[in-house]
Amino acid sequence: YGVEALALNAGQIATLATALQALGANDHPSPMHRNHWRIRLDGKAAIYHGDWGAEDWTITAMKARLGSIFGVDPASIGHALTTPSFSGGGRSTTVVTFSRGGTDYLRMCEFGGMGASLIDGNAEVLAYLAANAAA
Repeated sequence: YGVEALALNAGQIATLATALQALGANDHPSPMHRNHWRIRLDGKAAIYHGDWGAEDWTITAMKARLGSIFGVDPASIGHALTTPSFSGGGRSTTVVTFSRGGTDYLRMCEFGGMGASLIDGNAEVLAYLAANAAA
């Protein structure tokens, strides 16, 4: 999963990062299944990998989580959805931009789309990184 802060301040970014880093099976015996991440050099984006339940990353679940984290009504959070393909081959990435009051605050990417295999997700994230190497 990719997360990019669009209009969050440094404190909000830190709060969100702490919440997302706590998700998943962090006590799983296989390190591959534990939540791990890499933060972009400017600190405004990160890519997470781990073994989460699909229910953790639905739009409704994310709105509830964002509402809880930031103390806002989840019903006041809007979203826009796109599904670009970074790697081709029939794969696509689900990109959700969350907004509130007409401002886009956060973009989240599910590389390979909901329920993607490890291979498809990896292909999408690697192609995304190649396409965005300058950033």
